Amino acid sequence: MNSEPAREWAQAEQCKYLEPFLAAHGHDWSEIADKFNLPDTVEGLAGRKLDMGTLLTVFEHSATLTGDDAGILDIYYELPDGAMPIFDYLAFCAPSLREALKNWERYISVQTNSYWMRFEETEDYGIVSWDIPDRLGPRTQNLFAKTAWAAGRIERMIAKTSAKLVIEMTVAPPVQRSRFQETFGNRVRFGRQHDRILIPSQFLDTVPPRSEPNLLYIVATAANAEIEAYRQPDAEITKIITGIVSRIENGFCSLDQVATDIGMSPRTIQRHLENEGTSFRTLADNIRKSMARRYLQETPLTIKEIAYILGFTELSSFSRAVKSWFGCSPSALRNNGRLKPAKADEAAN
Repeated sequence: MNSEPAREWAQAEQCKYLEPFLAAHGHDWSEIADKFNLPDTVEGLAGRKLDMGTLLTVFEHSATLTGDDAGILDIYYELPDGAMPIFDYLAFCAPSLREALKNWERYISVQTNSYWMRFEETEDYGIVSWDIPDRLGPRTQNLFAKTAWAAGRIERMIAKTSAKLVIEMTVAPPVQRSRFQETFGNRVRFGRQHDRILIPSQFLDTVPPRSEPNLLYIVATAANAEIEAYRQPDAEITKIITGIVSRIENGFCSLDQVATDIGMSPRTIQRHLENEGTSFRTLADNIRKSMARRYLQETPLTIKEIAYILGFTELSSFSRAVKSWFGCSPSALRNNGRLKPAKADEAAN
């Protein structure tokens, strides 16, 4: 797949949650991957920019393939915390719902250069809206995904589903019926002038349950520290390290992917590392080990979240890795640091 970003692009990783939707209807991700020249597994989408027109078509084709034009609403409404790491943490860790929605507006360019996301207030409502273009092809299913994801996150930040959100979309309603529509009833409205969610003003000062304003800063600082810790006089080595850290944070790190990201051939990377007396696997493992220690001891992220960030698909695999690196469990390593374990960590040992 061509790694050069298209003129109008969006992060490809949002497509990964189509996999369970397809599977529920007896289809496989490979059917999408083959048709659109995408990675063989959804893990390969991490860190990739996808042509916006292609992304829109992938969503539409998935609905057509399954014969279910409403299911994407449910899949994206019910995504677990951290499924969209950057935007989830921008919101969940904000000091108020108002600031969370402002963060979405500020940082939409992290997700795409093809459309904007906006937050504004009236006397009665806070309004978050977006403008997914239709000039690049049908956008109904991608709009369903964006809207359902945002509504679910807003409800979690308010910590109640009685906030009476009003959801408006410019597209026609699906033929099938979704749980999302059952949940919101006549408060989800199709064929409207705008694509937006209206939140009653009294909820805008609500502090999200997981509010931690410095969390993203801490995580970013930790990642930068990893780069600095391995910085070498050789600019090419620094470039390789930066690429490895970026890939680890995106959940999937391989020699070929790092090579593509930084514009080197795999053999060139191997040669640079051999000159430093190391290998790609050893360097990546050492960086992941250092990141694990830092995240466990210097951030309030749960062990499950840290495992996800570092590319472990199973919590048990992460626990075994930590045990091999440090001779103790993740919780024990955390207890030896500056932070007490999060409540969700108890199941990780």
